[in-house]
Amino acid sequence: MGKNTPPLNGLSKEEYITAHLFNELHWLLHAATEWSIQDLVRLNIVGYNVQNYAMDSAFLHARSLFEFFLGRTTDNYYGCDQFLSTALVSPDYTNSADGWKGPLHSYLMHAQDRSRPRQLQSPDGPKDLNQMPVYFANEILRLWKQFEAELDKSGKAEDKKLEKLARDKRKEAIHNAVCVVNSKVAQRHAKESLQTLKPIFVFA
Repeated sequence: MGKNTPPLNGLSKEEYITAHLFNELHWLLHAATEWSIQDLVRLNIVGYNVQNYAMDSAFLHARSLFEFFLGRTTDNYYGCDQFLSTALVSPDYTNSADGWKGPLHSYLMHAQDRSRPRQLQSPDGPKDLNQMPVYFANEILRLWKQFEAELDKSGKAEDKKLEKLARDKRKEAIHNAVCVVNSKVAQRHAKESLQTLKPIFVFA
């Protein structure tokens, strides 16, 4: 633990899920949904770079959640070891040669040479980093559900309460992301592009 990461007790764990983890998930799903809409309608309006803004936002919030679920607490940020006995695992978000972690960190944190970008593995085959927002969001949702399951398995009353809270906040974030699809601006652009919009994420 560090100066910025004092140990979390029961009430502060609830607050962390509600105020912090939910904030990251809420904006990740919003941004990934907006990115997917823009990718579908392909407006190509000079000066209206919404897809880039959505991509950057999705990457930032995904990275924060990957660090929480897959890492241990440091002086500067919490890991899920505050809630579980060990961190979770993602086969995709690793430091390996074909893992997601290196390219995502380099893109967000450093102005590195991008003339020869490495493609990332996805369920649909190799993709450029700028095609990954929805894949990152889906992997975060998988980790979030695993987080819920691990809390539920502990058998402790406090953890059962946290599991329900995490599940409810996941449901809320998914439902909120539907507002992006249903917005008047998105629907108008979809109509003009002869496209039909539908929610990207479904609560299950």
